Amino acid sequence: MTSAADSHRARRPPMALVATALLVAPGAAFTASTLPFQYRQPSSSRRLQQRAWEQSSRPVCGAPVLAAKGKGGKEGEAAAPAIDIETVSSELLMVQQEAEKEMKAATTLQELEDLRRKYMTKKGPVQKVMGQMRLLSPEDKPKLGKVSNVVKASLEETLKSSKDALENAAVEAEMEKDKVDVTLPGIQSGRHAPHGHRHPLSIMTELATDVFIDMGYSLVDGVEDAPEIENDYYCFEALNCPKDHPARDMQDTFYIEHEEGEEPLLLRTHTSSVQIRALERLKPPLAIVAPGRVYRRDTPDATHNPEFHQIEILNVRKSGELHLGHLKGTVDHFLKKMFGPDVKTRYRGSYFPFTEPSMEVDIWFKGKWMEVLGCGMVDPRVLEMAGVDPEEYSGFAAGFGVERFAMVLFGVQDLRNFWSSDMRFLEQFPADIQDMKDAVKSGSLGDPVA
Repeated sequence: MTSAADSHRARRPPMALVATALLVAPGAAFTASTLPFQYRQPSSSRRLQQRAWEQSSRPVCGAPVLAAKGKGGKEGEAAAPAIDIETVSSELLMVQQEAEKEMKAATTLQELEDLRRKYMTKKGPVQKVMGQMRLLSPEDKPKLGKVSNVVKASLEETLKSSKDALENAAVEAEMEKDKVDVTLPGIQSGRHAPHGHRHPLSIMTELATDVFIDMGYSLVDGVEDAPEIENDYYCFEALNCPKDHPARDMQDTFYIEHEEGEEPLLLRTHTSSVQIRALERLKPPLAIVAPGRVYRRDTPDATHNPEFHQIEILNVRKSGELHLGHLKGTVDHFLKKMFGPDVKTRYRGSYFPFTEPSMEVDIWFKGKWMEVLGCGMVDPRVLEMAGVDPEEYSGFAAGFGVERFAMVLFGVQDLRNFWSSDMRFLEQFPADIQDMKDAVKSGSLGDPVA
């Protein structure tokens, strides 16, 4: 506990004023010449102490008690605070601006750490300004506390963002320093060092899409233009398969779990969903080829897999510019490029909900007819769903499985080999796509491991 003597000592005035109270007679004028020693102008801190003492009503060394005067000068009123809130707040904000400016200009982490110690420690300028809180009125002290919290939070955020930026820059500089050109030839231990090989499905996809690109078709792929996770509208409804349409029973679908009220999502069952997105985004006339993965609930065996690949083509022009003959000519050209100029084709009537008329195409291969793809003229309803006037435009579409073509062209007996990591199987395929094209054209590929 603080004794009365301690309290008295804490509030006693500067010695110069005590001397004045003792030596100057009551009522006499107070001047520097009346002092028995040389008078010095007190420092700012001494002036604050002097002002606080002058406002005190406690008698010192027998001096007469003076009533405190308020701002208006009337006796009995509360004394004005030694300093106002606006002054302290302005000083605090000036410190904040100066500190943030230096932090943002820092170029090293050590420089940033030095600034943190300079401004944000107990001996920093922020705390020094906060030390003036004791001179504020009780009403202004909470206000300064709020300003202080805002300033400290802003400084911490600026420090963190500057530190993150410098750390990221350091990491990027280190990565750039250690950058390796992965396109450079690898280190070979000898003439017969192993080389990488293209996956047969990648080879097949590139071979097929190149045929259509050479015919003027544009490649469409990617997450935005051909997403594998689709909604019900693009995968079924917009392709002339309403919710109660029996065609939906033709394929079992992987649906993604969703909360009640949310739009159900699914793994697309065919690349035909790209047709609607392309018609909406590109607008006809257009000609596209869209390769990609598709998913169906099949049990894996020699000819089925839950995940496989398809390639879709779509060609839409002004009404009258395209007809069934153009579709057959396009398909025949593609099949001759893939299986040779002497390949025989057969078109059979079929049904697909998004084309009318619809056909399935067979080729004569190794002494028997073999189905390879489906095609047809785009149903007018599909054009309407995509916002295209079927009276003004018409077109055709076709689609086929990449694995199916790869099995036929490469002589693979079991589809599951494509999804294995058996090097004996993969090493049989050339590393260069041009070598594969030459092998397919010449028929010298041979029969890979079944």
